[in-house]
Amino acid sequence: MPLTDPTPLAAALTDALTDARERTLRLFARLDAALAPSGQPRYLAELSPPRWDLGHLAWLEAWHIARNPMRHAGLGASSTASRGAPLLPQLDAWFDDRRVAHPERWHQAVPAVPVLLDLARRSRAQTLALLAQRPRGEQALEVYQHVLRSEWRLHEDWVGIAQTLGVDLAEADLDPPAIHGEQPADGIDTTPVSWSRYLPFVEAGGYEDKRWWSADGWSWRQRGGLTQPRHLSRDDELGWRRARFERWVPLDLAEPAMHLSLHEAEAWCRWAGRRLPTRAEWHSAATGDPAGWGQVWEWIAEGDNGACLVGASFATPRGLREAPVERGLDAGRNDGFSGFRSAPAAAA
Repeated sequence: MPLTDPTPLAAALTDALTDARERTLRLFARLDAALAPSGQPRYLAELSPPRWDLGHLAWLEAWHIARNPMRHAGLGASSTASRGAPLLPQLDAWFDDRRVAHPERWHQAVPAVPVLLDLARRSRAQTLALLAQRPRGEQALEVYQHVLRSEWRLHEDWVGIAQTLGVDLAEADLDPPAIHGEQPADGIDTTPVSWSRYLPFVEAGGYEDKRWWSADGWSWRQRGGLTQPRHLSRDDELGWRRARFERWVPLDLAEPAMHLSLHEAEAWCRWAGRRLPTRAEWHSAATGDPAGWGQVWEWIAEGDNGACLVGASFATPRGLREAPVERGLDAGRNDGFSGFRSAPAAAA
C-alpha cells in the first residue's frame, strides 16, 4: 500500500493493518513455540524477548490510537496529550519502552501468552473501529500509519531473531536475491559485495591479520573470537555453508555477503584496497536504479556516532521499501541482514 500517497484510502489501510496483525500472530506463534517452555531465549544484547515485543506492540498501538484523545490531529499534535486508561492496569509499567530499559525487558514480569494474544487482538479491533469512524483528512491517518510501520519493523526484527536462534518461520521469500553480473567497479559498486568477493578475504586469513582492522574492530574481533562471518561454516567436503534459520544450506556465492558488522566491512575494504561509500555516494549509486538497493542493509562511511546502515533488506516488509532509510547502529552489530558495497580507495 502506498503510504506516501497524499490521499491514502482508509480501506487499503484497514486491509494492511489486518494483514499485519495476522502475520504478527503467525510469527509470534512460531517463535514462542520454539522457545517453550520458558518462552525466553538466553539474554541477547541486540534483541528483546518476543513476549515483551508482542505486549509492547499492543501497548504502543493503544497509546497512539485508542487511548489518545488527539489521535486525529496528527503525530505532532498528539505526542504530549494525556492518555486514557490502558486495557490492563499494569500495561504502562510492563511495556512502556521509556520506562523499561532494554536489559530489564529480559526480567520484566509480563502476562501469560493467552493474555498477550488477547491484548494484541483487542488493540487491533479498537484501532479498526476507530479508523472506520475517523474524520476526513490526511492528518487523521498519521497515527494509524505510524502504528502500521512499527508493526512492519517488528516483523523484520523477528525474522532476525529467528535467524539468530535457528527458528523455522515457515515463510517463503526469506532468502536474499542472487547478485548477477557483479563487477568490481572503478567507481562505487553497483551492487552489494557478494560472497564470491568477500570469502577470498576470509580464506586468506583476513580475520587473523591485524593489518586490515581498525583498533576498535580488532578488539571486537578478539573479544568474539571470530575467524569468519557469523552464520557461516566451512566443511572440508561440503565447502562453505550458511545457517538459514533452523538448517544449514550450501552457500550461494552469488548472494550478497551479510550478517557483517561495520568492522568486518571496513576490514574487507582495506584488504581489497577499497573503502565504504559516503552517504551521498551511496544514494547516487543505489537509488538511480530501483533494483540497486534492498537486498541487504548496507554500511556507509558516515552516520550518527560513525555507524550507520542504509537501505533495506530482503526481510524488510514491502510497505517499508518505498525509499531507503537510515538506521544508526552499533558498529559491532552483525545479527541483522547487513552487508555493504565499496568505493575506490581515493575519494572521487
